Amino acid sequence: MRNRKTGSFLCALAALLLLISAPAGALPLVDIEGAVGGWQASPSGGMAYQGSDLDLEGDLDYDHETDFTARLKIDMPLVLPNIYLMATPLEYEEATTRTRGFTFGGESFEKETDFRSRLTLDHYDIGFFYDVPLVHTVTLHRLNLEAGVNARIIDAEAVVEQEAGGERVYAKKSETIPVPMVYLGAGLYPVERFGLEVELRGISYSDYELLSVIGRLRVKAFGPMFISGGYRYDAYDVKEDDLEIDVDFSGPFLETGLKF
Repeated sequence: MRNRKTGSFLCALAALLLLISAPAGALPLVDIEGAVGGWQASPSGGMAYQGSDLDLEGDLDYDHETDFTARLKIDMPLVLPNIYLMATPLEYEEATTRTRGFTFGGESFEKETDFRSRLTLDHYDIGFFYDVPLVHTVTLHRLNLEAGVNARIIDAEAVVEQEAGGERVYAKKSETIPVPMVYLGAGLYPVERFGLEVELRGISYSDYELLSVIGRLRVKAFGPMFISGGYRYDAYDVKEDDLEIDVDFSGPFLETGLKF
């Protein structure tokens, strides 16, 4: 697991812990759910920046990594929209070689010579949604449907560097990309202690195609504490200022949290 933690992630995690540790009575008519965990995300696809297409697995030798995740869900009273916040840092870094030379960021990199690359795709979701009216009541609290909007802020950075012939070749590209998305959620709770949840976030327009699907099995442990796990799939096809990223990440996750 990576030791790197961005400042934004730490702020989000600190806010999460403060909120979920508050007594339930301190926030009347407000339901709060917070969780922290880890996602083992395997990458596929490729990226390019003013040069060659680089395959994440074949060219850059990236493999699965496990990063921390945090989320906070606030069900608001009356006509106010509910709030869903989520932080998902992702970083891959490896040293490898290629049998042919390539270009990145307008720089040329030699074949058969070690080079190091790093791809960071930290993303932060801010969502506002409503429960679909009457579904929860009519199904006797067994089913809940949610619909709303989501803003995903992608903090992307790609770096490639190499020492060749006594000279250091270095190229870097950073972008912060805000993307609006649609949010849909569903929860099925056949018995009190178990629940099956699905979340869908997505958008397709212009130079952006994003899809995020989360399937979660929740088990109530004791009191307000729960444990959940499942599978997550995120796909990106983004073109931003000569940076092209066409990748997807998938794998299992495990988390623990509190719900008041």
